[in-house]
Amino acid sequence: MTDKPSLKMKTRLTIWLCLPVLLLLIYMIWGIWKVSIKEGAKWKELANSQQLKSTVVPASRGSMYDAKGNVLAQSATVYRIYVDPIMLKQQCDARDKRIEELKAAIKEEDSTEKVLKYKEELDNAKTSTETFDELVEFLALKLKMDTGDVRSKLGDITSQYIILGEGIEKTLRDEIEAKLTELKIDGVRGEEQTKRVYPQESLAAHVLGYTDFEDNGIYGLEAYYDDYLKGVDGRVVTAKDKDGNDIPYRYKQSYDVQNGNDLNLNIDINIQYMLEKGLQKAYEENQPTDRVCGIIMNPKTGQVYAEATAFSYDPNEPSLISDKQVAAKLAGMKNTPEYETERQNAWSLQWKDKCVSELYFPGSVFKIITGASALEEKAISLEDTFTCGGHITVEDRDISCWTTGDHGTQNLAAAMANSCNPAFVQIGLKLGADNFVKYFDGFGYNELTGIDLPGEVNSYNIHQLNWLGPVELATSAFGQTNKVTPIQMITAVSAAVNGGYVVTPRVVSSITDQNGNVVKRNEREVKRQIISEETSASMREILKGVVETNKSSNCYIPGYSIGGKSGTSQKLDENAKGDTYVGSYCAFAPAEDPEIIMLVLVDHPTGEQFYGSMVAAPICQEVLSEVLPYIGMFPNYTEEELESVSINVPNVQYYTVEEATKTLEELGFVVKIKGEGDTVLRQMPASVKIEHGGSVVLYTDQRTEIEKVTVPSIQGLTRSQAKATLETYGLNLIAEGSAAAEEVSYALGDQTYEPGTSVPLGTAVTVTFATMEVASQ
Repeated sequence: MTDKPSLKMKTRLTIWLCLPVLLLLIYMIWGIWKVSIKEGAKWKELANSQQLKSTVVPASRGSMYDAKGNVLAQSATVYRIYVDPIMLKQQCDARDKRIEELKAAIKEEDSTEKVLKYKEELDNAKTSTETFDELVEFLALKLKMDTGDVRSKLGDITSQYIILGEGIEKTLRDEIEAKLTELKIDGVRGEEQTKRVYPQESLAAHVLGYTDFEDNGIYGLEAYYDDYLKGVDGRVVTAKDKDGNDIPYRYKQSYDVQNGNDLNLNIDINIQYMLEKGLQKAYEENQPTDRVCGIIMNPKTGQVYAEATAFSYDPNEPSLISDKQVAAKLAGMKNTPEYETERQNAWSLQWKDKCVSELYFPGSVFKIITGASALEEKAISLEDTFTCGGHITVEDRDISCWTTGDHGTQNLAAAMANSCNPAFVQIGLKLGADNFVKYFDGFGYNELTGIDLPGEVNSYNIHQLNWLGPVELATSAFGQTNKVTPIQMITAVSAAVNGGYVVTPRVVSSITDQNGNVVKRNEREVKRQIISEETSASMREILKGVVETNKSSNCYIPGYSIGGKSGTSQKLDENAKGDTYVGSYCAFAPAEDPEIIMLVLVDHPTGEQFYGSMVAAPICQEVLSEVLPYIGMFPNYTEEELESVSINVPNVQYYTVEEATKTLEELGFVVKIKGEGDTVLRQMPASVKIEHGGSVVLYTDQRTEIEKVTVPSIQGLTRSQAKATLETYGLNLIAEGSAAAEEVSYALGDQTYEPGTSVPLGTAVTVTFATMEVASQ
């Protein structure tokens, strides 16, 4: 009789039978937990990478506009050309496979019609090698790449995404797509990206900066406001098949693009053009080794209307060296070991904004600050006098005046007009070291101005400002010790003439989004008032007197009230001999209530002149002569100025004699009529600027011959003598040269018509005038 299993045995058996199942269940649960929770993110990412495709929709970088709404920078759609080598190989393999299928079908097919069809397809089919080679050659040609490099990239099946070209225009992308269609192959594609375009080319390049291939801001406003400009890219996520092709009907999720914000600048492209034209002239005439720069701004608000460095560059092609001499030098050393270093140095210098990133000794322009500080501190008065014997001794140091003579006894106004070094040494010593440092700091020289441009540097003091001995203070007082940036200098002078307020200079007025909503507005920012309104008014009057006293050496413009000061400094830290210079000039208008201020700096001129009054003042004069009428400031001539002012002669041809006479006489011209007709048929001169009170000859019939006169010699005559002499011959004067506005000036002998030449009655003769000596540095 067999024993029946006991309950204990049954229980044990059940446990042994269930244990593996339980362990398996636990393992499965653990596995599910591990995959779905612990490693869920990893597996989800892997699945998405295999099943989903994410396409970036690049954000459009914000645009930049000048003060009048003109486009300075904007983004255009271009393409990145890339290859998927795996897809390309699959398509090439499929092509070879099809060729083999066609060959087999031709052998096996009984139908003549089908055989002919297969043969036609086979005859037109290209092998994968033929297709690949043709594509390589085409892309190398169009993308300007090395054939071997293209072949290597197209054949690299370790990647599905290899870039062939960036910033490709739509026309070229279309050509590539047409070629792929012709070859009946896929694998090379174009995806949208943006390219920065600067429609004004080199205009305001140092202000704007440029972007790299990744659309990141490099230099200028592009860098400073990069976070505002660049926006946020969007994405489109879709399902994809095994070959990587989109299946949007299965799944599609879009994430909206956020385009960048726009910058609205205080820069006016017309004022910017006028400034750059003047700086280019200064560069060509003086050939400075360390470039030229200039700034035009509102002294009350700090709004920057124009800012430039010459040579400039084209931000559309920033790597192209714009200075022809530098470019030629680099071309001559292309295969030398030093080439790459020199090229990097050339780029660095070309892109560097001299106005904010380079230091210079301000020279006599700094006397404005010394004078204002001493007046404000009541260390001196307007009536105090200072003696100049041509030099002054401070302790063991003999300090010379800039001129070989002496200025005698003079008050502050005269000392400023004479730009007298010994006088300002005395003023500086009266001010004292502690007060000098106090105002040096107060005018903003020991801090960044805060201008919204990258790369601004701070001043450099050869002597420690917390310990200025008498000699150091003396040389500091006339701008020969402390190095500052041009933006610091013009900001400080602005404070001296705007009522004493140190303002923050601003290039950008506001930032707006794509709907025109204001994201940020740069309001006027006053840091402090460093001098009183009364002291500032005194400085304006003194600086107006500087211009009126020495017209030929300053920014004198007939019909305008201008204040200004020139500066010439030695670059002693670079050249101990002291024969390398910086010439500069700062001018503002109107002198009584300034609305505009301008600074021009010529660093180490190598021409015949180096004084700021000779290399920089004429540029300020020319530029402001254009800028002031443009911004609505028109000339108001004094009686004295009317005697010598040049006025454009309008073309009155085909006017009636009565109309022509009235038009010309209202402008102050003397009209001479030749002939018996009623209509003006010819005139002499026309469309040129001649002296007020000059004569215009009108011919009213064809019978009257043009009257001729002989040109006299006017060499050595003063301006008034030259004008009177020419008038006796029936000729007109056009005065040019550095002393054209001065009565005490002399004709150099340069005139457009040689003495003895026969010319028509009324002809305008251009004469160059100059003074016998430089009136100011």
